[in-house]
Amino acid sequence: MVGAGYLGAAVATALPPPTIATTRSGQWHGDGSPPTGVRMHGLDVLAPTPDVAGLLEAQAAVLCYAPGRDPTVDRRRFYVDGTRRLLAALMQQRVSLRRVVWIGSTSALPDRDAWLDEDCDERPDHERGRVQRDAEAVVIEHAQQHGIPWFVLRLGGLYGPGRGLDRIYRRRGTHGQSDSQADELPGDGMAPTNLVHRDDAVAAVLAALAAPADRHGVVHVVDDEHTPRRWMYQRLAERLGLPPVEWADPVPPGAAPRGKRVSNRRLKQQLGVQLRFPLHQLP
Repeated sequence: MVGAGYLGAAVATALPPPTIATTRSGQWHGDGSPPTGVRMHGLDVLAPTPDVAGLLEAQAAVLCYAPGRDPTVDRRRFYVDGTRRLLAALMQQRVSLRRVVWIGSTSALPDRDAWLDEDCDERPDHERGRVQRDAEAVVIEHAQQHGIPWFVLRLGGLYGPGRGLDRIYRRRGTHGQSDSQADELPGDGMAPTNLVHRDDAVAAVLAALAAPADRHGVVHVVDDEHTPRRWMYQRLAERLGLPPVEWADPVPPGAAPRGKRVSNRRLKQQLGVQLRFPLHQLP
């Protein structure tokens, strides 16, 4: 388990022991101490040669790391170059993997007004998405070159325990403020949401690890619901008793949502995941 952050710590906890989990510091970032059967190891993918000495016994690798909120981190150097160095170090140490699972993002998809499935070859226009797509390519190329079964899981925006949807609303500056102080958001808010509950993301990772060796590919991990942001914020405001979010542009009566809606059909059909939280779970 390379990267034991919000999602990675939950995956490490759910896996049968023994499990090796990594963070840059080697410290457990989940609640309390590491669960029984989880061994921690310090690993920095930005290092010239990542220290994989603690991973020599690994049979499968879940690559689930993120730079966090540090604005100084070069995302391409982190995701693309770092992943390439990490995989090369594992091969150099002759770590024999039966499966590699890359945890990516739906930002790897273009911003189009359409339903998008895993067969979409079009690359995104924005650099954040292009970095994700290039990191995916590094994992796929390495896995194919060395005969390792692989999955790329493109996750929607994560929410769940400790990261409820109400926090999204509060980060917009509306909590405890008057209407005049509330942040005005750009656009009209009619872009669909592509979110996933953390526990369903964990289930997707476990299913990918348990899949037959002849099964591989890209899988989108998102909720069934794609409520536009405008409507989601409205429901949250009503539930929390807070002032509504203000949008820069009005919405004509009867306007339909427009923007990318990520399909999760393969998640259900190929990995057999039944979502516990198919609809957004409001506080």
